[in-house]
Amino acid sequence: MILEKTVELIKQTYVIHDIEPPKISKVVLGLGYTGVKISTQESDSFLGLAATVPSIVDNFNCSKIEFAGNLTNKALFELMGWSLDPPNIRKIVGIATLNAVSQHIFKIKNSYTKLKDDLLSQLNIDKGLKITVIGLMKPLIRKLTKITKSITLVEDSIPLTTEFNQFNFKNNIEELDEADLFTDILICTGTILINNTIDRILELFRNKARKIILIGPSASMIPDVLFDNSIDIVGGMEILDSEATIRVIQEGGGTKSFKQYGKKYNLIKE
Repeated sequence: MILEKTVELIKQTYVIHDIEPPKISKVVLGLGYTGVKISTQESDSFLGLAATVPSIVDNFNCSKIEFAGNLTNKALFELMGWSLDPPNIRKIVGIATLNAVSQHIFKIKNSYTKLKDDLLSQLNIDKGLKITVIGLMKPLIRKLTKITKSITLVEDSIPLTTEFNQFNFKNNIEELDEADLFTDILICTGTILINNTIDRILELFRNKARKIILIGPSASMIPDVLFDNSIDIVGGMEILDSEATIRVIQEGGGTKSFKQYGKKYNLIKE
C-alpha cells in the first residue's frame, strides 16, 4: 500500500509540474547495495540505493537474471514499478530506482522540513525510555546503549555477536508480545521496504509506539505517504558523488565505505 501510493504520487508530480522524467543511466547490483543512477535532460544526475538483502539474493538463481545487460534501456517508470514486486532482485532494483527518482523530486518540490541536529539528540532519549530497533543497525545501537539498556532488537537474517546479546532479542516481528509493542521509540531500517514487512509493522505498532522512525539509504524516498501512515521521521541519504559511490558498491562495499560521498538527512512530519 505505502509503496504503491508513493509510486503513484511520484508519477503525478511529474505530470503536475510538467517535467520530463529522467532516464536510467546506470545500474549496479553490488554485494552490499544496489545502485540506480538517473539523468535528467538538464544533465543533472541522481543516485538511489537499496540494500542487496542476502536472504533475498540467496534464494535466487543468479544465472537466471534475464534482465542483465538491458536495464539502462528500460523506461524509468518500469523500473520504479519493480518496487511493487514481492521480495526479489527486481524489487531491490525498483526500490533503488524509487530512491533515485525521489532525490530528483526533492529538487522539484522542496517542501520538506529537515531536522537541524543529529537524530538522537533531537529524540531526547534518556535511560527511562523503551526503544525498539528493527534491523541490526550496529552504529546506531552502539550509540543507544550509551544512554539506555532498555532495547528490544528484531533481526531475522544477520547473526548476532555477543555484543548484542544483552538485549531483548526477537527473530521476527511476529515473536513480539503485546508488552513489546508498547514502546517509546520504534526505529526501523529501510530494509522493511524491501522485505515487504512495513505495512505489518505499522499495523502492529500504530497507536502503541510513541514515535516511529524509518532510516537508512534504502529509505531515501519522498516521505509523504510514510508520514500519512504514522511514521514521524524519515531518514535517508543524498549521494553527492555518484561515481565514487558506484565504485564502492560494485566492489562489494557498504554504508561504511560510501558514507563519505553522501549526506544523511532526517525529514520530520509536521
